Amino acid sequence: MLQRRFAYPSLALAGLLFNLGVWLDKFMFWYAPGTGSKVIGPLHASVIYDIPVFIAYLCVMPGMATFLVRIEADFVEYYDAFYNAVRTGATLRHINDMRDMMVISIRAGLYEIVKIQAVVLLLILAFGRWVLDALHISTLYMPLLIVDVIAASLQVLLLGLMNVFFYLDARRTVLKLCVAFVVLNGVLTGMTLRLSPDTYGYGFALTLLILVVAAVRMLDRKLGKLEYETYMLRN
Repeated sequence: MLQRRFAYPSLALAGLLFNLGVWLDKFMFWYAPGTGSKVIGPLHASVIYDIPVFIAYLCVMPGMATFLVRIEADFVEYYDAFYNAVRTGATLRHINDMRDMMVISIRAGLYEIVKIQAVVLLLILAFGRWVLDALHISTLYMPLLIVDVIAASLQVLLLGLMNVFFYLDARRTVLKLCVAFVVLNGVLTGMTLRLSPDTYGYGFALTLLILVVAAVRMLDRKLGKLEYETYMLRN
């Protein structure tokens, strides 16, 4: 298990960069003069940003459950079937059918996540102020809460797409996405901090929207040449 051939530094680096991308905007709000405050020692917090973000991540639990069921169950079934067909010398038609089922399962999984999180967003729009009142939180947080729910939902989509890339052994692609995550989140969040409070949260949300669109396009190209890469680049 500790042999060098089992070591994948790119996985560790991707994990580090992804988590840095997730937390970077929070750190920036914690330590920005106008939005952060000292808690104890070097620890800071941002009351204006932390509460909506916390509630938003609670709101993506249905999407995470769908992600686990659709991507980790349905997709994996056809993923295994595709590569078993390749290894056992199945007909080209059967291999193509399994590849098509992989694509269908990915689309279905992403669609389910979008559908469920859209319902959650509608519920937040309808009952968000009541929820904030029940928690004794100012309803002034409502606009930021909506943006954060959208951003957190996009993050679930990005996780699903990255998971598929990992199954397809596209570690470089994931690494590129993670680097872009850190850079875009840092730049766009920095821009919103210099603008008015009405723009808070949009940097994180726009970052994830760009990454999801880019990841979908990259995955589409990857799946389009999957048979070629399977036969020509691994033999």
